[in-house]
Amino acid sequence: MNCKLRNCIQAAVSGLVLTLLMFDPGNAQSQKRDHLTEKEVDLIREVQEIDKRIEVFVKAADRRLLVLTDPNAIQKKKEEEIWGPLPSGSKLELLQDYKRILEEAEEKLDDSLNHDSKNPLLDKAFKAFVEACKRHIPELKAHSSKLTEKREQRALAEALAEAETVAKASNGK
Repeated sequence: MNCKLRNCIQAAVSGLVLTLLMFDPGNAQSQKRDHLTEKEVDLIREVQEIDKRIEVFVKAADRRLLVLTDPNAIQKKKEEEIWGPLPSGSKLELLQDYKRILEEAEEKLDDSLNHDSKNPLLDKAFKAFVEACKRHIPELKAHSSKLTEKREQRALAEALAEAETVAKASNGK
């Protein structure tokens, strides 16, 4: 490949990346953000049973909703020792984190189902996940009138849709 062609390709790729960043600059930044805290990641790694893993994901999602509802929330010392400090972030980031937590939990359930569909803990994990999402739906809906920015409203709609998808999954089971 000659230098002129290589330079044209590099310029085109660079232009495409810049265009994508210009149209959604927040998304590029949000992709760098981890949706789980270090302590939550450690807890997920420590527990191998699917029901316990789902409990960690549910608690992580609960923590995002707690901070979203009350940015000044505090937790008990013992809870902080186990879970680490409450997550931080803007409303937009907390909602995006919440959605990504649900998506990761779904992936873990799916992986577990594909690996060992007869695992008796799968049903327990699935029920706990569905019940948590059903509990989260009214909490999420309560935020709709409080969010004024379009990106926050979109993130809320996506988080709510994810929770509703999980809640509806119990009908198909």
